[in-house]
Amino acid sequence: MARTKLEINRPILGESVDEFLARGIVQDAESKSEFRPQEGDSLGEYLVRLRMASGATPEAVEDYLGGFPATVALTRAELAQLESGSLGFVNEQRLRVLAALYGVPQDWVLQVAQYHVEHYTSPLPATDNAYGLMTARALRMDALDPEARQTLEKIFSEIVDAVQNPSSNLPPET
Repeated sequence: MARTKLEINRPILGESVDEFLARGIVQDAESKSEFRPQEGDSLGEYLVRLRMASGATPEAVEDYLGGFPATVALTRAELAQLESGSLGFVNEQRLRVLAALYGVPQDWVLQVAQYHVEHYTSPLPATDNAYGLMTARALRMDALDPEARQTLEKIFSEIVDAVQNPSSNLPPET
């Protein structure tokens, strides 16, 4: 199944942070469910995944948030540091603004940042984050019997192929 793209919710010229946050509250989380946090997500990994799913560049994020106060706005360099795991630029309002910008429920981003949220959302199984990668690497393939190892390698290959070539796995149109 090919991933859908997140639509950027751009701030309106002259809009206050509170107005933007109110407008950014996503009512239909079901349509965004594939962008829920994943098991083991770090805040940086999750924010990168959301930004990439939206198609926004760091420059675009800087431009979109540039009209907001410094407590919320992010430069490209600050966004890069935040996405690489630095917590120096984390505050609740900034995380809410990023969630509103990317069009996902604010609670999801806050949950990954380990803030208390009113509605906890169970994370998706890890697929494209460091936790998932470490889990896969921890599986001792050499400890398995040859038949089980061959079956797992076939399954992993099919998964990788499906992720790398999503259009080739679609049924033919009639």
